Amino acid sequence: MINTIVLAGILVFIVAGYFILRKLYRNRPVADDHHSHDHEDGVCCGKHSNCSKGYDSTNLYFDDEELDRFKGKQQDEYTDSDIEEFRHILYTMKTEEIDTWVHCLQTRGIEIPQVIKDEILLILQ
Repeated sequence: MINTIVLAGILVFIVAGYFILRKLYRNRPVADDHHSHDHEDGVCCGKHSNCSKGYDSTNLYFDDEELDRFKGKQQDEYTDSDIEEFRHILYTMKTEEIDTWVHCLQTRGIEIPQVIKDEILLILQ
């Protein structure tokens, strides 16, 4: 009997805590609310990790087939030579193509090295 009362008390405490936390976080500002999601000239603002820009699925492949061999490779497994290949492609494309290129790589299962991700964010800001 006492165990049932203790379990019921714990359950009431958990449910009450859930609703209190839910109410507290409901109106909490999110980082994405502090900038515009508008795209000037079709270029992503670069301030969020996944761009919400609409992509034309017919134009999602770049002349970078050599990167297909990195499919499934983790971002911390790249050699310096691998990173230079990504960097070469990045710096030879137009700025307005970069966000589409990143999306294309993601859809192909190619993870971008962290150092290149940092450079992409710097370029897009």
